[in-house]
Amino acid sequence: MIFQLFYQIRKQFSKGPLRWLILISFWVFILFGIFTVAFKYAEEVSFEEAIWQAWQTFTTVGYGNRPAETTLGRIITIIFSTLGIAFLGALFSASFDYKQYLIHKKQSGQMSNPFTDGYVIFNFPGISTTINLINELRIVEKNVGICIVDARLEKLPESISQLGKVHFLKGETLNKATYEKAHLKENKAVIVFPFESHRTESDGATKTTIDLVAKFVGNQTRILHVLVDPKNSWMFDDSPSTQILGELEVLAIVQECQDKYSAVIIEKLLLNTQGANPNTVQPQKIIGWTWEQLVLQSMRVCRKHNVHVNFLALVSKGVSNACPSLDTVIQEGDIISLLTYHRLDWKHFEEELLKVE
Repeated sequence: MIFQLFYQIRKQFSKGPLRWLILISFWVFILFGIFTVAFKYAEEVSFEEAIWQAWQTFTTVGYGNRPAETTLGRIITIIFSTLGIAFLGALFSASFDYKQYLIHKKQSGQMSNPFTDGYVIFNFPGISTTINLINELRIVEKNVGICIVDARLEKLPESISQLGKVHFLKGETLNKATYEKAHLKENKAVIVFPFESHRTESDGATKTTIDLVAKFVGNQTRILHVLVDPKNSWMFDDSPSTQILGELEVLAIVQECQDKYSAVIIEKLLLNTQGANPNTVQPQKIIGWTWEQLVLQSMRVCRKHNVHVNFLALVSKGVSNACPSLDTVIQEGDIISLLTYHRLDWKHFEEELLKVE
């Protein structure tokens, strides 16, 4: 009869494991309270003894220091101990079921992105690419959180789950809830991969995704996208996204064919695991300097403090110049790209530029 009651109640709550857990917890608490009060007055014992008796009985540990002696007390014990044991067992079962439910929700991508100040990846780019991307990011940012948003995956591959702090969110790119659950505004960058990396039509879907992402990001959140076909770059002229060409390997092959070691050099620049890396800085105290002044003065600072810095490019009004003329003037709002090792203190370096003669 009791188990039939459980079946009927659970049938009503089968769509909500949390509601089932709350309901069982509620009934365990109620039964425990009723049994405590009834036993106290039936056996004329203290509340402390009644609570101890109820706990011992419900957990089947024993029958307390003072088993029921009156007929009423024994009837109460029989009824409530049977109900209590059954409901307590159901409580543990409901707790386990709810835990498994949460695990299933997380694995199947039904839970919101739990990370902040991390990276959100739209469209799973494949196991190898994802692992390499995460490993490279974590060379500098240890244990940074990664959220992968994809509509085709059923769950993350085991090799990626094992990396730790990688969350999967299953969602369509045209669904508003997808962007809300991804918590884009709380993260530092959104990376949009093409839906299909070998089809130029994917750039159209990428454009749509970027436009929707832009509605949910904050001022501090960067957007990057991988472009399949350079001919489609016109679509992104007004997009708040930084473009990464998907065929970089083709360009690397061409460059290596025409200029030996070029590909190897560029590869090392892009790898966090090898050598120096590009680092963008915002000049504050050298506004008005020429590129020549910057280069010459930097040599003196590097020599004095034994640091390694080589200037790579000047970004002015969003346009990069990898080889500015010596007469180029550094203006307010410009960004300098330089090659150095991790943790260069640019603020201190810039102050030293003003001191060294």
